[in-house]
Amino acid sequence: IEVVSLPQLSLSSGVALFPHPSKALTGGEDAYFVACKNWFGVADGVGQWSLEGVNAGLYARELMDNCEKFLSECDGISKYEPSSVLIHSASKAHSPGSSTVLVGFFDGQALHVANIGDSGFVVIRGAHVFNRSSPMVYGFNFPLQIESGDDPSKYIETYKVDLDEEDVIVTATDGLFDNLYEKEIVDIVSKSLQANLKPAVIAEILALRAQEVGKSITTRSPFADAAHAAGYPFFSGGKLDDVAVIVSIVEKSS
Repeated sequence: IEVVSLPQLSLSSGVALFPHPSKALTGGEDAYFVACKNWFGVADGVGQWSLEGVNAGLYARELMDNCEKFLSECDGISKYEPSSVLIHSASKAHSPGSSTVLVGFFDGQALHVANIGDSGFVVIRGAHVFNRSSPMVYGFNFPLQIESGDDPSKYIETYKVDLDEEDVIVTATDGLFDNLYEKEIVDIVSKSLQANLKPAVIAEILALRAQEVGKSITTRSPFADAAHAAGYPFFSGGKLDDVAVIVSIVEKSS
């Protein structure tokens, strides 16, 4: 009997993080981690905390740092689910604040994601969106979020997506998805792959384009569309925000 062994697949990831220009000195409110090749996450601290004199990015960064520490040994980590890593990370985060948060893991065949809020992911296959997350919101511009001390388990939405070699995962905070339509994200990724650009460069192109739209008061954007649908007919342009983008390409393990 001939045993056919499937090629082992893993992720090659690159990251770009740009704070809102007015928040650059405090490091912004978005955070991310990439660990053990196949684990990653993003978090977006809720800006309202700054009105109380709290650095809104600290809690988001602590969530991501805790995930990275928890996974840093890389031994036997495939037995963990992203939701359990997220819950563990939240239990160890003590900074005041609240945040949206996404944790993802690729097991060599499928992508597993635990998500709370309006950070999200799209999986691009060929020149099309193969799969995506749905934003979790209470209403316009009001995402689900966890606050310091919360038990996240009652909020988490999970995903499992089977992946193929050359699939691309774009994971990002709402700073990307509020400003770029999926079609533009796909176009940028496709052209970048044709030019053999590395994941970190593709992430940077996406993040810079999102901030460019965010600064515009005329460009059409998903955020403006949502504003119109929510009863703000005169809003136009993008939404300038922090943006964190992780681009992960599925490839044969080297």
